Amino acid sequence: MNILIADSGSTKTEWILVDEEGHKEYFHTDGLNPYFMSLEQLITAIDEGLAQVLENKPIDKIYFYGAGCGTEKSKEVVRKGIAACFSNAEIKVDTDLLAAAKACFWDKPGVACILGTGSNSCIYDGKKIVDNIPSLGFTLGDEGSGGYFGKRILRSYYYNIMPEDLRNELEQRHDMRLDNILEMVYKKPNGNRFVASFSHLLGNFADHDFIKNIVRSGFEDFADKQLAYFGDLTGKDIGFVGSIAAIHRDTLESVLSERGLKLSIIVRKPIEQLVENHLVKSNS
Repeated sequence: MNILIADSGSTKTEWILVDEEGHKEYFHTDGLNPYFMSLEQLITAIDEGLAQVLENKPIDKIYFYGAGCGTEKSKEVVRKGIAACFSNAEIKVDTDLLAAAKACFWDKPGVACILGTGSNSCIYDGKKIVDNIPSLGFTLGDEGSGGYFGKRILRSYYYNIMPEDLRNELEQRHDMRLDNILEMVYKKPNGNRFVASFSHLLGNFADHDFIKNIVRSGFEDFADKQLAYFGDLTGKDIGFVGSIAAIHRDTLESVLSERGLKLSIIVRKPIEQLVENHLVKSNS
């Protein structure tokens, strides 16, 4: 039996194909978020990015965990997009939050959080999500995410409060003309993905005081809004997925500790844990 497992954010989708002998093949496509893509766009992205590569390999089951899959309607859109390219596969679509929870805690309870292009958090009982914050998306929510930090970085550039060395870095890597930035954000597709791309500064300049201050502020915003939504989490295991959390672990741990909260685990890339989780269950 060939099983295809996907972990999809708004920027990219990681796929792992596992065959009957447990051999793995790795693939990547663009992010497949039904909030920002039509069914037709989803089908095109899956077909060109993956299905054509796997056209000679029968796929029996597909487990897709994705951003924007929090409602039955959005799950069905994604399921239809996948089914159009893999018509013979059994397909299950669920949220990236459930993927984060499984990757962090497997069958143990905990508070699972995502810090990717967007952000989200939930209470997990070891089997399912029992509570989660309302997902307000790029414009209204996503505290502590790549999109959140991208907005902070762009604002600081245009408001002339960014240090010169960071300004030079942006100007060398991007077309920073204001009319270009505004067109990419407001007129081109995937404006959230574009804005989040500027969060590369968080990794490249992780020790810069200006970046440290932005990161701490973003993590505080996440804790005081998203985690506070669940009430008292004292003593609860709190896990995160995403590179932002991994790179700035010390700052994140400090912010949580100041609020009496415990950072239990950070999983930079949950896809491997998802594969192991499914293989264990299929063999049990």
